Amino acid sequence: MRTEADRWLGALFHGWVELISLFGVLFLIVLVLGWCWGRALRPADRGALVHVPMLLGSFGLVLLLRAFDQNWWSPLVVALALLVGGLFARVVRPLGLWMLLTIISTLIGLHLHLSALLMVVLSSLALLFSAGQRR
Repeated sequence: MRTEADRWLGALFHGWVELISLFGVLFLIVLVLGWCWGRALRPADRGALVHVPMLLGSFGLVLLLRAFDQNWWSPLVVALALLVGGLFARVVRPLGLWMLLTIISTLIGLHLHLSALLMVVLSSLALLFSAGQRR
């Protein structure tokens, strides 16, 4: 038989495993898209592969959307996230990755993992085949 502490510890660690795996998935997505983005640029213009503000912002968006659990707040959060991502895409480098990562993290936060995977594959292919001048 299980003790009361075993039940609480199992419930506690189950949530952490999901959060760590989501963070790992977003880290890999930022890594792949950052590499595809900087591949066509000069080495002096590339910068870091993993941009920490984009990673933390997208993880925060995933956590925020997971917390609302398909309420009427979800469309409001998605609209505000796309607005903030669009504003960051105009100002903060790398410019175009903010919108891509906002859309992908929105799909992950709404439990649409296959759509997010398709978006990552298509965006990385588009970035690989693009010319890379003045992104």
